[in-house]
Amino acid sequence: MIESSPALLSTTPVYNDNFALTIGGILNIYQDLTKDDCDLIINAKRFTQIQFAGDKPNDTTLKLINKRLLPARQNICLRVITNGHGAFNNLDFLAHLPNLKNLTADLFNNDEVDKINKYLQLETLAIGTHKVSIKAISHQQKLKSLFVFEKPKNIEIIGQMNWIENLTFSMQSLKSLDFLTPLIVLKELHFKLGGTRNLAALPDIGKIEKLSFLWVRQLVIENLLPINEMKYLKELSFDTQAHLTDLDWLKDKSIKTEVVNCKNFRR
Repeated sequence: MIESSPALLSTTPVYNDNFALTIGGILNIYQDLTKDDCDLIINAKRFTQIQFAGDKPNDTTLKLINKRLLPARQNICLRVITNGHGAFNNLDFLAHLPNLKNLTADLFNNDEVDKINKYLQLETLAIGTHKVSIKAISHQQKLKSLFVFEKPKNIEIIGQMNWIENLTFSMQSLKSLDFLTPLIVLKELHFKLGGTRNLAALPDIGKIEKLSFLWVRQLVIENLLPINEMKYLKELSFDTQAHLTDLDWLKDKSIKTEVVNCKNFRR
């Protein structure tokens, strides 16, 4: 399939019948891997994410991933969707991947978050659920970076995770950020999509150095004024914010700013 498509060939420099590694670093596993496959992948010196694009792999493949691929690169992400149409319907396979430190999981069942805790001690987690509680993630006490998307329940539990340094909300419309004030070491906060506009608590949250907004609905300059009271802010970025017309309201001109795709912005 790849060989018959010039477009795929140009973006997939390393591949065989068992896997394809894209130029962007995404490793798609179609069939069970061999040791030789792992050598090819490692020698490519470019892969950041693993995902299963075929049937459920055998235990040998999972062990190869754990012992060969995960130690070969720092912070490799595994992406899994448990919607009944992928390689796995639950997270029990994580028992074979104790070396995994970075997980992206789209979950549909209540007990799957508990399995993350049972098998892994993560440093980076992106978690999306469909009306499933994420309370159990508060047991991940080595977690540094958290990305929350879709429609999780009990999102306020994040306020108890005062060891988090990097936090992203995607597709969330938070009524208030007050629940985040206990996050005393938070350095980065990012909002993607959704409709979070009440930013009054920003000055009281951690020691935020980086703050960004991407396509947050109806976000206007009046909502952004609390940013002027943030003591530690160094970088501020806006992407696809239709109501952002200028940065005249920003008092501290030493803050590094970036404005992209904001159609009404006057430079």
